[in-house]
Amino acid sequence: MSICDLEQHLSAIDFPGRLKVSVADPGAVHPPLHPVEEAAVLRAVSGRRAEFAAGRVAARMALAQMGLPGVSIPMAEDRAPVWPAGTVGSISHTGTACIAITGDSEDYAGLGIDLEDAGSLDISLRREIGTKKELDQISDDHGVAATRLFSLKEAAYKAQYNLSRTVFGFGALELADGGKCLRFARPVPPFKKGDCLPVLQWNVGDMWLSLCALSASFLHVKS
Repeated sequence: MSICDLEQHLSAIDFPGRLKVSVADPGAVHPPLHPVEEAAVLRAVSGRRAEFAAGRVAARMALAQMGLPGVSIPMAEDRAPVWPAGTVGSISHTGTACIAITGDSEDYAGLGIDLEDAGSLDISLRREIGTKKELDQISDDHGVAATRLFSLKEAAYKAQYNLSRTVFGFGALELADGGKCLRFARPVPPFKKGDCLPVLQWNVGDMWLSLCALSASFLHVKS
């Protein structure tokens, strides 16, 4: 799917309030990375460099919609993007498209976005992604369900990481409420066992797009 086609699909989505979304083509020629960004991929292979550069371009375009043009987006030691003060965001890379979403930190405590090629996930990987109970909430076709669940969990993980700074596996989050949220199966401070992260998912051509947007009041509401 072309970037133009992806943009057309995205234009039909009603994203939560004040979020900005942009996409970029990793196969296109983009302006040079900022020096602080270039340092993050000095030893990366060409494919990784292309995806990283397109992701930063998409992120800069999203931030420009917020009135922050031309800013650098460094990579922290934990490899997470370092967003400008007062903003939160998330980036997802594929071999054919990169997408970024940004918002104001007064509105959102964390954002997570994930873009995955549609299709069936290999049976050997499905048990790593989720249980039969989780997959059944999405589709009778467990191969397709696993791809979609992977994307949902990736988006939720990115959103919560902005608050927890904790790395964990797929089993720490379980799909609940008919696929509308991902629930913590164990405590991951500041989250409690049973806390639910709201998720949304759309079919965009031959891809799945997943989003987790945590409001700035999320933890206050849960406490």
